[in-house]
Amino acid sequence: MADLPLVAGFSADDPIGWRDGQPLALRRMLAAAQGLAAELPRGGHCINLCEDRLNFIVGFAAALQARCTTLLPHSRAHETIAALKHAHPAAAVLADETDALAAPAKRAHADIPAIPADLRAAILYTSGSTGTPQPHAKTWGSLVRAAQAALQRLPVVRGSTLLGAVPAQHMWGFEMTVMLPLQGACAVDAGCPLLPADIAAALERMPAPRWLVATPLHLQACLSSALRFPGMAGVLCATATLAPELAAGVEQACGAPVWEIFGSTETGALATRQPARENGFRTLGGIRMRERDGQVIADGGQLDAPVILSDLVALRDAATFAVRGRAADLVKVAGKRGSLAALNAELARVPGVLDCAFWLRDAPGEQRVAAFAVAPGLAVPQIIAELRKRLDSVFLPRPLVLVDALPRDRTGKLSQESVRELAARHGLAAAGADGAASWPQVPHAHPALPHHFPGDPIVPGVWLLSLVEREARQRFGAALQVCGVPDARFRRVLRPGEPYRIEITRIASDRLEFTVESRRARIADGTLTVRGAN
Repeated sequence: MADLPLVAGFSADDPIGWRDGQPLALRRMLAAAQGLAAELPRGGHCINLCEDRLNFIVGFAAALQARCTTLLPHSRAHETIAALKHAHPAAAVLADETDALAAPAKRAHADIPAIPADLRAAILYTSGSTGTPQPHAKTWGSLVRAAQAALQRLPVVRGSTLLGAVPAQHMWGFEMTVMLPLQGACAVDAGCPLLPADIAAALERMPAPRWLVATPLHLQACLSSALRFPGMAGVLCATATLAPELAAGVEQACGAPVWEIFGSTETGALATRQPARENGFRTLGGIRMRERDGQVIADGGQLDAPVILSDLVALRDAATFAVRGRAADLVKVAGKRGSLAALNAELARVPGVLDCAFWLRDAPGEQRVAAFAVAPGLAVPQIIAELRKRLDSVFLPRPLVLVDALPRDRTGKLSQESVRELAARHGLAAAGADGAASWPQVPHAHPALPHHFPGDPIVPGVWLLSLVEREARQRFGAALQVCGVPDARFRRVLRPGEPYRIEITRIASDRLEFTVESRRARIADGTLTVRGAN
């Protein structure tokens, strides 16, 4: 495959970034990256933990020149980083403490390097909002094509300056505050502000035309504050559905159009819309959508391979669609089906509710929903009274717990683990997904074990699948029949006495998706073909 340039559209003295109101010229970035590349393991891996976005870009550019794959963890938690280092013991680690830009440049200018299009440029990890974080590799060619497709759709002109309120390690922040500037001759601010006052101050220091890259959570906080924001050319938003009312409010307050980007870690940016004036999304860069066996598949454009979407979308044609939520959000309570995303939206509409999250509780023999809400000055009965006007009674949260804040990450997402921990702190774990009843163990004396690795027994895969089948019948009815296992991936062994949990999600009328997890890692996952399920 052909090589593609690291940057496009720049002159050597154009700013690639701004830090504390001071520009960083492209030539300075290229020289720093070239110097750092010589210190990285050729053809190896590089863990980029830089929070300063200009340090991140230098590190990423250096890794590309060293033909390193950049690893971008979903979290900076000690356990997450330790696991990544254990999996890649020879990987270099880049952090802000080793600021490549602080060292004197050995050359005043470096040529723009060309990078092989098929180079595995980065591996990003899902946030864990629907389960265990999963890795997804991106080639340099797919990243460049995605940036070019976004630039063709979005009115981000050459010389614009972008401010990212999301980390560069997240797919959304990576595409819009790293790849888009590199390929669009734009500059990016070094910071990653979180609070409205910090965002406003950073925007004030930036030259126009200014763009803000944020999430619905950031925009809601900015709109609710009494602060005035400097004029912007536009706002880019992703990671969760952006309510049209919020988008319109931001446009009115900032005098700039709001663009919502639909995508995922698996796909990158897939489509765009302007929610203040349109309901449906339009795909980017020639991506086409099709439905097969109850699943929606995205193909073409910047994608290296077809991708099955985790989101529920209603296709209007191959290039336009509406988003209905995520497959993992579907719940069935007392025989009625609903969506956690839709329930969240109704709870968020209650006046005075600043943030909220519904959560599915697996109690013995039934499913129920609980919810957490940030609502200063409100009492639970007041909120429930409002919800009764909006929801079927079976979907009223039992219980509704008022909290000071939800444990969201910098992109505004809630991982399943953080919600389970929140539930445990409020005494809900015994009936919830993290309760002891939901973490059974295969006993050491189980008859399936003696002949599998005597002295160091493991639970055989066929018995593991029988546990999944039993769980599926408990969830969807005793009449359910498993017709086949189209795919099953056994990622590590399960040993007797080790607690495990099985999660099952309906992804089509005749297909279930399953995962088996221990408290430390994913054991297995795959799909079941079924009939007779409720």
